[in-house]
Amino acid sequence: MLLHTNKKALNFNKLTTLILVLVWSISVNAQQERKSFEAVRTNEKITIDGVMDEDVWCLAPLVTDFVQNSPNPGMPSSKKTEVRMLYDDEAIYVVAQLYDKREDVFNLLTNRDNIGNSDYFGVSFDPYNAGLNGVGIFVTVAGVQYDTRYSNGGNESIWRNDSGWNAVWLSSVKISDEYWTVEMKIPYAVLRFSSQDVQNWGINFMRQNTSLNESSYWSPIDPEISGYLNQAGVIKNIKNIKPPTRLFLYPYVSTVVNRSTEVGMSNPRLNGGMDIKYGINDAFTLDMTLIPDFSGVRSDRQVLNLSPFEVKFDENRAFFTEGVELFNKAGLFYSRRIGGTFGHRSRALNDKESVVYSPDAAQLINASKITGRTNKGLGIGFFNAITKPTYLEVENIDTGEKTQVEADPLTNFNVIVLDQNLKNNSSVTLTNTNVTRAKNGDDANVTAFNFSLNDANRNWRASGFFGYSNVASYSDDIKSTKGGIKYNIGINKNRGQFQYGINRNVESDTYDINDLGFLRQSNQIEHGANFSFNQFSPVGAFNNYRIRLNANHEQLYEPHEFSTWRYSVNVNGQLKNFWSLSTEFNQSPGISNDFFESRVSGYVFKKPSNYSGRININTDSRKQVRMSANLRYGRRPDWDQEDISGNLSARVRIGERAEISHNIDVSSRDNERGYARRLYNSSTGDLESVIFGRREVRNFTNTLNGSYIFTNRMGLTLRVRHYWSRVDYKEFYELTEDDELIATNYTGIDSGELVDNRNYNAFNIDMEYNWQFAPGSEIKAIWKRSIGTNDYDTQLRFFDNFNNTFGAPNVDSITIRMVYFIDYLNIKNIFTKG
Repeated sequence: MLLHTNKKALNFNKLTTLILVLVWSISVNAQQERKSFEAVRTNEKITIDGVMDEDVWCLAPLVTDFVQNSPNPGMPSSKKTEVRMLYDDEAIYVVAQLYDKREDVFNLLTNRDNIGNSDYFGVSFDPYNAGLNGVGIFVTVAGVQYDTRYSNGGNESIWRNDSGWNAVWLSSVKISDEYWTVEMKIPYAVLRFSSQDVQNWGINFMRQNTSLNESSYWSPIDPEISGYLNQAGVIKNIKNIKPPTRLFLYPYVSTVVNRSTEVGMSNPRLNGGMDIKYGINDAFTLDMTLIPDFSGVRSDRQVLNLSPFEVKFDENRAFFTEGVELFNKAGLFYSRRIGGTFGHRSRALNDKESVVYSPDAAQLINASKITGRTNKGLGIGFFNAITKPTYLEVENIDTGEKTQVEADPLTNFNVIVLDQNLKNNSSVTLTNTNVTRAKNGDDANVTAFNFSLNDANRNWRASGFFGYSNVASYSDDIKSTKGGIKYNIGINKNRGQFQYGINRNVESDTYDINDLGFLRQSNQIEHGANFSFNQFSPVGAFNNYRIRLNANHEQLYEPHEFSTWRYSVNVNGQLKNFWSLSTEFNQSPGISNDFFESRVSGYVFKKPSNYSGRININTDSRKQVRMSANLRYGRRPDWDQEDISGNLSARVRIGERAEISHNIDVSSRDNERGYARRLYNSSTGDLESVIFGRREVRNFTNTLNGSYIFTNRMGLTLRVRHYWSRVDYKEFYELTEDDELIATNYTGIDSGELVDNRNYNAFNIDMEYNWQFAPGSEIKAIWKRSIGTNDYDTQLRFFDNFNNTFGAPNVDSITIRMVYFIDYLNIKNIFTKG
């Protein structure tokens, strides 16, 4: 028996060894098949003028034979592209000749970091050659620069803009009759790389030919394979380069003038401060903002929120959008928390006190972050920010005396991340976020571990997350804590025509990350499955298409009660005329249990089954006029509820400098049931009833965007947005503890007003003039106007409502801001020469 067992173990060991050898062989072969070329060093000075007239360019290897990624994956590029690359002690130099007739080149001016519809050329670098993190540098034929950072191998998209990151590098473009030439100088300060004497970097070159709607790469990018950097080629034997001293100073001065209808013009406010970037060593960088000023950031897209959950807004502050991909890897960092106010009052208000002023922001004292990656592929991130206390203004009802009550104490926000690269573009990450408040304010700590593991062929990916949250609260100096957990596990086949996966997500009822993260709701268990068929190459009338099926089942974590299940079918594709189409059908069969809409624990809102369908059409983006249309119809038969929404947008290019786009969103929900309010006993303060209503909801959003670009370094942009939402209650019900909607005596009328109805308007104008007068240095002039109304009059027609809104009290702000870029090396060279 023992001999038999040993034989089985021996056979198992042989099989395991054979599998490991095969996996290793496949991995090695994949590496051997990567395109590559030798690095060539130059001692000759290269002038970045878009002309390849230095003799040393003849010594650089010729990189050509580009391959399409779309519309015909794997086919040779329709147009010839020739690229050469050199390096010296200071920078990487790239020159590319992109063959195309002058009249066929799309040469459109845009602002920096906006590719638009121009032809462009780009290079991506993966200095650690791990296929996970890198940098992309792009130049359009109009000379507009665009730079981006890749994380997780670029899995979300082939390239993605890190909107806050504007690296300082040089480029120049020249256009001739038969080709256009782009020349780049990319200083080593833009890149992060190891200190080894001889290095091999991952690298790829790409071009976009807009007239053909064709993207092509030197190292082919197979759309069947997940990721981008992992499919790059290799530049070999970069020798004896040293990371430079990276000390960049961005001092700024700004002046802000505010005017409001109620107060009038304010005195100009002069601000000054500085951002600092310092390379601690070859891999790690310290970023700091001292006395920050965010007065000129773009206005939020305000909406009327009828849901029980918080609205998530975009981050528009540059410091919090640049280089934060490492901090976001576990999904625990929502930077809008920093500078927000949480309302941790230092004392309770008595019956004679009322709040007359409540702050909507806490002033940021300073913020800093350290990020980098070691030679062993360990990424390390440290983030810290401190905000000042905020104060409520409280008035005594009897005496009229006003006092201040602290709403938020001095608060410290902290994030630490350790992210280890593994083979096959895999990674594991440990993240900790911590919020510490003075004066017995709530403290919060979240620790999470997440991983993404790929097999050698990148056919399969296993991913997972485990997090633990702990919130400490104080009441009468007595500390109490609340701990919660979340875990998520998923396995996906993400290569080939047939792709599928399953996942499980669990969040306990006490899991809470919202002191520094964002979570709309916890207390759920969700299971999901997906299957898709992907056609990546042209067939029939399509360039590509995908058919995707999804199914999800949800229940509460505590107690284990069913919430809902739903499935969807989605079909989308691009036609050969480069129009794109998509359609989708969703259904939630049977009754769903909504445990959150009532805003009261123990009250369950039951929803009958519903279904919806959607269709979307986009015309060819290359044309001067591009249209997009979307129509959705949904129905809940038991309530005779109908949901209809649509979107129509148009973009018009005017010459090579101007562009206007107009977007209209409308939605109509009839016979919808939803939460209205809670009623309390006036004597005891106890909850008497939870009121729901049958309502009509109308939403209308009208957005106009325009731009006029003077040069590739100067432009004017405009955004005008009007959001209008009307909520008109037709009938009210009481939600019982038996989960039924029954008749109620509540009418919604108070002092002759229908107090649950809403007529909400948000009107914003954002206009910005931007001039990059030197690399890294710019002047901005920004005008913002904000108007908001919120009343009960739901009977107004569009133009009457618009006139009322436009004539309502408004607030204007004008900001003029100048940032000047100072490179320590340039200053050092000046004094050295002197």
